[in-house]
Formats: sequence, C-alpha cells, structure tokens
Amino acid sequence: MISLSFKRKLSAVFLNSCFLMPMVLITLVISITPIVQADSVCGVPASNSWDIDERINYHYLNPTSDWFDGFDSDNQPTIYAPISQDFSMELSVNNDSATAISMALSPGKSYTFCYTYSGDVDSPPSNGVKADVYLMSEGNYRDFYYWNYEDRAENWLDEFDSLPVEYRDMITWMPFRDVHSYEKSESGYFSVSVDTQTSSSWFGSSQLIEYYLVFDNWDNNRNTDQESAGGALNVELLVDVENRLILPKFTAYILLAVLPLSCLIVPLIINSKYHSYGLEKEQVEEIEIPILEN
Repeated sequence: MISLSFKRKLSAVFLNSCFLMPMVLITLVISITPIVQADSVCGVPASNSWDIDERINYHYLNPTSDWFDGFDSDNQPTIYAPISQDFSMELSVNNDSATAISMALSPGKSYTFCYTYSGDVDSPPSNGVKADVYLMSEGNYRDFYYWNYEDRAENWLDEFDSLPVEYRDMITWMPFRDVHSYEKSESGYFSVSVDTQTSSSWFGSSQLIEYYLVFDNWDNNRNTDQESAGGALNVELLVDVENRLILPKFTAYILLAVLPLSCLIVPLIINSKYHSYGLEKEQVEEIEIPILEN
C-alpha cells in the first residue's frame, strides 16, 4: 500500500512536470537544431560530384528576350528528385535582368545558400557590385515576379507601399515565408528548411514543390531593393546540404496541448486534494508500553 507521503510527492512531481514540460521541449528543440557558422557555410568543393542539371532548371529574364520566354516550363526538364548533396555553380546576370534557378527541397535536409557577386570584366557595373537575392515559391515567381518584370516601365505599382501588408501578396510577389529577401548585398548566406516536399492536386496526384532562387539585377517594385548595377554581374553560388533532425509531428500537438491541459487538470487535482484531505484516515499503530512494577 502506497503511503500518504509518497502520494503527495508523486502529485507534486506531476504538477511540476505539467508546468515545466513546454519549456523542456522548447529547450530540447533549440539545443538539437544545428547552428550554422559562417566559416563552414562556404566549405563546399568547387567541383561537383554529381550532375546538378538533373535536379536544377535555369530561368532568365532579359530585356532583349522574347515576351514569352518567361513561360519556359514546357522547355525545361522535369525535376524528379529534390536536392540531396552539396553543389556549387557560377551564374551571370545581365544589367536590368534576373537569373533564377529552380529546385525541389527535401524536409529531411537543411540548405544553406552562400552567394557572392562580382563585376563582369566585359561589362563592368557602373553602380557598384550590389544586387538582390530572393527565395520564392513557384507561384510567386511565375504569377507575379515575371509580370512585375514585364511591367517594370509602368507606374501602376507606385502606390504599392501604401497598401496594408496583409493585402500585398494579392497583387504582387512575396519572398518565401516573407523573410527570404536579401537586398543591396554583395555577398551573404542564409539557411532554409521545408516541412513538406510534394503538393497534391484535385485529381489525387502529387508533384514536387519547386522553389526559385532569384538573382535580381533590376529595379523591382520593392522600395528596399537595389537598383540595376549598370552592368553585368557574375554570381558564385555554394549550397551546403546537411541532414536535419525532424521531430515527429505529434510533438507539436503535445507542446501546444500540455499548457492548456495543465491549466484545466491542475485546479481539478488541487480541488480534489483539498476536499479529500480531511477524509483521509491515518492508521495509528498501537504500541504496548510495558508497565514497571515496584
């Protein structure tokens, strides 16, 4: 039979665990998340050990190109697998243009992109070696960014900054998760991880989700972007791919449910203990005391 003191200790441990469990889970997630260091980001070999053209497509927006060149999905090979290994590459971005690569990302990987701009010798930039880098979804690139480039000479987007933030994504493009925009930079790096790999259609089929890494050398509709460099730019891109620890999805539900449940359960337990405290009877062990006779 469990003693009364042990029951009290067990109840105290349970109550404390309910309050401390969310903080413990958050600390655990932060501690197991790999920290990206600047000196290890660009440690990718210059030569690739695999054919990157099998999993990457190239996209170009140039002022001298045909009007329909932006819709090149029919001319691009289908991407059947996400990026799973490190790779490096060199790209060029003409003045008043943009160059992009599209790829699929895996939920089990963490991707770190390290980029460096440099001026082209044949067409040196007159406004400095700075440009913009954006990571965006396929819908933002094809449905909005491309049209923004085609209408760059128009002024209908001049009042874009006056719109509330929650409505801006309805008329123009937005970077992935609204944060992956790196503007007026000569070099830099950033990391990204995704939660899902495929998207489902109405017909039950699924396809890989493609993400577009855009190198922007023109004055787009964002007021924080860098104007065109006045010449061509070369880009050195290094992509570091690392394994990523994925916690089961149910841990998120546990993290969100523990605190509300504890707010409901703890008062019930305290109330039950309060009302039953006076009803508990302790068994007193009878001890015979010897009588000393004279």
